[in-house]
Amino acid sequence: MKKIIFIISLIYVGQLNAECSDLDSLECVYWGEYCEWNEDTDQCQEIGGGGDVVYGPYDVFSISQSDGMRDGPLYLDAALYYPDSAETPLTSVILGPGWGGDGASMSDWAYFFASYGFIATTIDYNDPINESHQQRAEAMLDLIITVKLENSRADSPVLGLIDTNKFALAGYSISGGVTQIAATMDSTLDAVIALNPTIIIEDCEGCSNFEYCICLLPDHLDHTVPTLIIAGENEIDELPDYDGLLGGDQYDNTPETTIKMLYEIQDGGHSSAVLPFVGFIQGKTLEWLKYHLLGDADVCNSLLEVPDDASQFLTTLECAISLDFDINGDGSVDSFDLVTLVSLVINGNTMDDNSDLNDDDISNIFDILILSDYLNG
Repeated sequence: MKKIIFIISLIYVGQLNAECSDLDSLECVYWGEYCEWNEDTDQCQEIGGGGDVVYGPYDVFSISQSDGMRDGPLYLDAALYYPDSAETPLTSVILGPGWGGDGASMSDWAYFFASYGFIATTIDYNDPINESHQQRAEAMLDLIITVKLENSRADSPVLGLIDTNKFALAGYSISGGVTQIAATMDSTLDAVIALNPTIIIEDCEGCSNFEYCICLLPDHLDHTVPTLIIAGENEIDELPDYDGLLGGDQYDNTPETTIKMLYEIQDGGHSSAVLPFVGFIQGKTLEWLKYHLLGDADVCNSLLEVPDDASQFLTTLECAISLDFDINGDGSVDSFDLVTLVSLVINGNTMDDNSDLNDDDISNIFDILILSDYLNG
C-alpha cells in the first residue's frame, strides 16, 4: 500500500492546482512544465498561448448541485455545463479530474464540449486523494443517474432536452484509467476518453508475480466500450513507477475486438492532454464523441487521420465503405466497380446508374479518376 501512495503522490506533486493566469513570474517559472511567461502581456499563460481553444458555435451555461441537482451518494459535488439553443436531444459526457483534483480542474474540457452541443458534467469525488479506481468509477456512473434526472426535474434548464441513453466518460490521469474500469462495469456506455491515463489494479491472483500485486492484464480491461486513449511519449520518464500502467499499456490490454484508438503525442509528458489546447487533441476528442454519441459517420475518416505530432497512432476503428461508389450494386466497392464504370463511360450508357460520382451531371474520365483514387487510397 505504501508503494501505491508513493506513486500516486508523484502525480499529485506534478499537478498544477491553479490557473496559469493566477501565478506571478516566479511561480510561472516553477510550473514551467505547464505555464510560460508572456513578456508582451506581463502575465503567466498556459504553454501554447493559453486560450487557444477553438470553441463551438453555442453559448455555454452551467448549474451546480446547489441549483437543485440530485446529491449523489457516491460523489461530493457536480457541475453541469450545457449549450444554449443546440439541437436536441443532447448527449452527455462525464468528466473526471486527476488525483487530488476537483471538478473545476476539468471545467475547460466541459466548456469546450458544451460549446459543440454536448452536456458536459464535472465531478468532485468524495475523497479525491484516497478513493480507489473502483470507487471513482462507481462515482462517475452514479453521476450519470443525476444527469438523467435533470431531464425530468421541473426547474432544470435542460428539462426534456437530454438523450438519457447516450453517455460517454472522459478523465485525466487517474480518472483516465477510471473510465476504463467503469467500462468494464457498465457496457451501456457509448464511449470513453482517457487523457494521459494511469491505472492501479491490485490483483494478488493475476498479479502474483508483480510487486505489491499491482499489474495490468487483459482481464482487467475486458470490455466492449469504444475507447480513445491520448498519451504522452515521455510520460514514463516522469512516472517510472507506472511502467506497464500508462496509456500505451492500457491500449495493448484492451481487447482487439473493442473499437480503440491510441494517439501518443510526440515529446508529450503527463500533462500533454490535461487541457483542450488547439490542435489535434481537440479534433480527436470531439470527433470521438460525434462519432460514438451522435452517430456522425462523416467524421470517421478524419478520426483515422494520423496527427502530425503523433509518435504513435494505433486503432482498430474501421470506417464503413461508402456504397456511393458501388457502381455494379454488389454491396462492395472494389476493382470490379472500376471496370464497370469504365465500360459505362466508354459505351455512353450512363443514364440509369450511379456513375456520376462528382455530381456534375455527366459521367466521364473525372468520375473514373475519383473512383480510382478512392480504391488506391
